[in-house]
Amino acid sequence: MIFESFIACPQDFSVAMLGFGRANRAVAEWLLGKGGTATVYADTPVAQAYREQYAARGLRFYESEMPDDLPEQVLVRSPGIRPDAKPIRAALARGACLTSETELLLALTQATPLGITGSDGKTTTATLAAALLRAAGHRTWLGGNNGTPLLARVEEMKKGDLLVLELSSFQLMTLACPLPRAVITNISPNHLNWHTDMSEYVAAKCRIFGGDTHLVLNADNETTAALAASRAEHTCLFSARREWDDLPAAGRAYACGQQVTVEEGSVKYTFDCLTAFSLPGTHNLENLLAALALTAPYLTHEAPTHALTDFRGVAHRLEYVDTVGGVAYYNSSIDTSPSRTVAALSALSAHPVVILGGRGKGVSFAPLTAVLAKSVKAACLYGEAAPEIAAVLPQGLPFVQIKSFDEAFSAAVAFAKEGDTVLLSPACTAFGEFRDYEARGKHFCALVKKLNSERIKGHWNSRRSSPPQPL
Repeated sequence: MIFESFIACPQDFSVAMLGFGRANRAVAEWLLGKGGTATVYADTPVAQAYREQYAARGLRFYESEMPDDLPEQVLVRSPGIRPDAKPIRAALARGACLTSETELLLALTQATPLGITGSDGKTTTATLAAALLRAAGHRTWLGGNNGTPLLARVEEMKKGDLLVLELSSFQLMTLACPLPRAVITNISPNHLNWHTDMSEYVAAKCRIFGGDTHLVLNADNETTAALAASRAEHTCLFSARREWDDLPAAGRAYACGQQVTVEEGSVKYTFDCLTAFSLPGTHNLENLLAALALTAPYLTHEAPTHALTDFRGVAHRLEYVDTVGGVAYYNSSIDTSPSRTVAALSALSAHPVVILGGRGKGVSFAPLTAVLAKSVKAACLYGEAAPEIAAVLPQGLPFVQIKSFDEAFSAAVAFAKEGDTVLLSPACTAFGEFRDYEARGKHFCALVKKLNSERIKGHWNSRRSSPPQPL
C-alpha cells in the first residue's frame, strides 16, 4: 500500500535515496517536480559533484554512507546497492518500502513496455528494437541500463507509445512487476563479484517475466533453453544456428536465406531484411532475431529493411575506429566478460592482436583459451586480472603482461604489422583505471587518433622501434 500511495502523492512521504547515480538523479527530478524531497545517502565522487546543485533545490545530503538506522518511509535503491544490505533489511522489517527508478517508471508510464535483459547483447538488441519500432512509425522511448533513465520524462509518454527498456540483473533484483513482452538474450556467468552466486544472478534475470509474459528466449543458450522447457505457453525461441524445423512451431524466430521469420502460434511474420543487415558475427544475428521476435506484432513488412539500412551498431561494440599504418583498430570495450570476448573474436575474420585485462567479475577466464588459440595473433594483458588471464592463455601464444592500459596499447601497436588488426576486447570491467567501459573505449579511440597524428607528423618509426618481448 505504501508504494501505491507514494506514486500518487510522493510529497507526503519521507524518502531516502540510496546512491545518486543517473537512475536516482532521474528519481530526484521526478520527486522535486512533484513537490517532494529526499535525503541522499551516497559518499561517492558523483554525489559530491551534484551535491551543491541539488541541495539548492531542497535535497538533503547525508555526510557518509547510509547509517544502520534509516528512518525514511520510502527507500529508492540505485542499481548497484544490494537490497539485502543491513540498513535496508532493518528498514523493511519496520515497514519501509523499497523501490527503484525502474519500478517507478513502469508503475507510472502510459506507454507499453518491452523489456530486454541477458548477459550479452542487451544494448544492441534494445537499440535494434527501438530502431525497428521507429521505422514502423511508432513513438518509441529507449532507456534503462543503457544510461538513459526515463522517469523524469514519464509524463511525456502517451498511451500508444512504446517503451523499450534494457534491464540489468542489478535493476531486476527487486522488480515486482513483470513486463508484458520481454526477451532474455542469453545467460552466462557474470557479475559474480556482486551476486552471491549464479543462482541468484539467474533468478534476478527471471524477474523480467511472469506467467502471462510473452517471453523470447535463445534456443542455443543452455540456461535460457532450460527456461523455455519449463514454460508451456507464451514463449518464442530464436536460433541463429539451428534449422527452423528444430524449433517449436508454437513460437520461433529464425533466418532462412535473406528472410527472418517470426511465428507466434498461428500468426507468421516474414521480413525480407537480411541484405540490409551489416553487423558482423553470429552473435549480432542473434541480437537481430531477438529484437524482431520481440517487436514483430508492431512492425510493417518494410520496417526492418528501412531500420537496418542505416543501422551501424552501437559504440564500443566491435566498433571500427581507424586504420593507421595499415593496421585496423577496433574498439569493443563493452566486452566486460569472457563470453563477450569469445563472441567478438569469433565475429572477426582477422587474427587480431587483442588487448585484454582490467578488473574481473569473479568468473572464470577459461572459456577464452580455445578462441585465443584459434583466432589471435598475440595478446597484451594489463590490470588486476592480467595474471588470471595469463594462466589460461594457450601454449605458444605470444603475449606481454604489463601494468597499465596505455602500456598495453603501445605493446599492441608494436606487435601489429601492416595488414593486421588490433582489437580492444578486455573480458573485464574498466574499474581500476577508468570510470566505466565507455570511458575506456573513448580513451582507446583517443590513443588511435593520437597515433595517427604522430604518424602524419613523422614520429611513426619511434613508436614501432621497440617491439615487446613475448613471454
